[in-house]
Amino acid sequence: MGTALWDRCSAPDKSGGRKRMTDRVARSLVLLTVLLVGLGALPSWAQGSAPDALFGLPLVIREGGWARYVNTSPDGPPRFVIKQGGAGRHEGKRGRWVIVELDVPATGRVGFDFLVEGERFSAKSVLLMRLRVPGRPPTDTPAPFNKPGADRQPHPLRESTETVAGKKLEVKEYSYAGGITAQWSASVPVLGLVSVSGAQSFELEAFGVGGDPWKAATASGR
Repeated sequence: MGTALWDRCSAPDKSGGRKRMTDRVARSLVLLTVLLVGLGALPSWAQGSAPDALFGLPLVIREGGWARYVNTSPDGPPRFVIKQGGAGRHEGKRGRWVIVELDVPATGRVGFDFLVEGERFSAKSVLLMRLRVPGRPPTDTPAPFNKPGADRQPHPLRESTETVAGKKLEVKEYSYAGGITAQWSASVPVLGLVSVSGAQSFELEAFGVGGDPWKAATASGR
């Protein structure tokens, strides 16, 4: 699937061939997918197989809800946004859209839309993934992560109180294979993620309901 994703994000040049994205853009797109669904599964993703695991944590449904994250890894997009979308349907099954956005240099704002069935963001619950690249038609991939062994249960570690953007959050921490830990809070819209640490890491910068989740980051020049 990694190769297919790379191909879908390349654009035709004037001679009718295909112009590949720069290495920087390609790394940004792949890393975002790793941050959200790979839990350290970059090698398997790049080879076209399913990621090792998804977070498997409860969704936090808030109409108009969003969360903005800072990438604390040495590579990839500096920030990305996760938004709550509306209801959708695929092959007779109902779900809700989880929308992930990031700004890619020389390309624009790219979106990964996940149609999620049920109450958890897991391999089996993602009915459809839609890739949106400016200037190109959306591309759909049904059941992109539903492979044997793709779902793994998180191991609870501890509960604590964290302060994010001036707000105190009740946080639950979970561990996964490969030395990955994830913090989750019922106060954070959409995926509930507060931070993820490991080979690829990110942390919550801001969250809310309504408005433009990119506004503060753009206004500060970040």
